[in-house]
Amino acid sequence: MKLNHTAVVTSIKVHPLIWFYIISILIEIAIIPIFYFTGAADVLMNAIEISGIPFKTDLVTAFRVVLAVPSAFPGVFLAIVQVAAVDIAVFIVAKIAFGQAGITNLKTRFRFFGKKISYQSALKIWGVCIVLFSLINLAAAGLNKLMFPGFLVWDVNFSPVHFLVSLGIMLFLDIGGLFEENGWRGFALPLLLQRFSPLKATLFLGFLWGFWHFPVKYDLFNIFGLVGGFVYLAAFTLRLTFVSILMTYFWSRLGQTTIVAIAMHGLINDSMGLGGRVESENFIPQLFTEINLLIPTAIVALLLIAKTRGKLGMRARD
Repeated sequence: MKLNHTAVVTSIKVHPLIWFYIISILIEIAIIPIFYFTGAADVLMNAIEISGIPFKTDLVTAFRVVLAVPSAFPGVFLAIVQVAAVDIAVFIVAKIAFGQAGITNLKTRFRFFGKKISYQSALKIWGVCIVLFSLINLAAAGLNKLMFPGFLVWDVNFSPVHFLVSLGIMLFLDIGGLFEENGWRGFALPLLLQRFSPLKATLFLGFLWGFWHFPVKYDLFNIFGLVGGFVYLAAFTLRLTFVSILMTYFWSRLGQTTIVAIAMHGLINDSMGLGGRVESENFIPQLFTEINLLIPTAIVALLLIAKTRGKLGMRARD
């Protein structure tokens, strides 16, 4: 047993990225039977229906659902833990592979911008980032409106206080952003950049990021069938790969900071509803909500690749 433990530790030190990914998927999958055999999944779905609270991916919505239906707490907790599999894995692997220096590195990346970047430049980059991702969501809403006018719901509240509060929640309290980005952009991307060019590292990470979601979204196979589920998830993974190009660009421009990655993750999850929602459970409308997000994302990503010649904001000293 001691030999096996030693062998695993040695392997983690030699292949930290592989082990980070394996552990994150194993934790993610381990939650699934707990979710369903305990009945927590059914209670959570019923709680969402009873409360009338629209499904969103932020912590405030999760708190509201539990407040409205306390019995939903186990389901909400398990759902958050499943998403947090990425960050749980990264802290385990960073500690084993790099010791306290690994944890310190994660902490030093948790900032709004790098030390060598002026706050004026940082504010400008942050502003461009937020506006660009918002425009992509709005473009998707326009495409959805064009294709499915009878199914699109677009109910964004633009009153100043509500809008600013909603924006803050979307940027900094998104569950996926908070509990994944220490892993994806705080740990995996820097390791990949040690071996690959910025573009190759980003494309590889985008694929890994998208594929990681397959177990979380396995219910799509029940809804759309085997082929439909794979087609939808393929479009989803392709979109995340293009999103990764945008994220690497702003992440590197701001000094490889995790907080901007959290914010961008929140922007693509769009708890404000800038992209609207298509209220149809049919396969084609749901597939095209993904494609309609993919199209503007891909256009911007390809322009960034051309503009930066594949460097995506990286400089030689990075």
